[in-house]
Amino acid sequence: MRRLGPADAEMFAALDREIFGPEAWPEGIIEEQLAHDRIVAIGIDGESGLDAAGMLGLGIEAELLTISVRPERRRQGLAKMIVRRLLELAVGAEACFLEVRASDEGAQRLYRELGFSEVGRRRRYYRDDDAVVMRIDLGLTI
Repeated sequence: MRRLGPADAEMFAALDREIFGPEAWPEGIIEEQLAHDRIVAIGIDGESGLDAAGMLGLGIEAELLTISVRPERRRQGLAKMIVRRLLELAVGAEACFLEVRASDEGAQRLYRELGFSEVGRRRRYYRDDDAVVMRIDLGLTI
């Protein structure tokens, strides 16, 4: 596991495209985010690039922006490791928020295991699905 920077944008974008298809962030946006001083990203390298990556926006209220894990590497604890590390890096944040597809029960279960709870919904947030808004107080032990 390592911190990612602008030089990792191409690999991050390739992973994002593999996972999210047409809803993936463009490489230029990822590169801009990775260069921003209020963004932190973590990745886990594999044989063909990144096997998993995540990005967090920093502030009083941190925001988990994206988590991507290659399908063949899922259910191995990679997402959990990345989220935990990102939350450790959210120094000074009182809470962290995220949006997750309402239909993605596996991701919601993972976030609940980490201490997140549902605090709202955003209708039609995604092209074809609602978003569940989740939050964790960062004063809690993870």
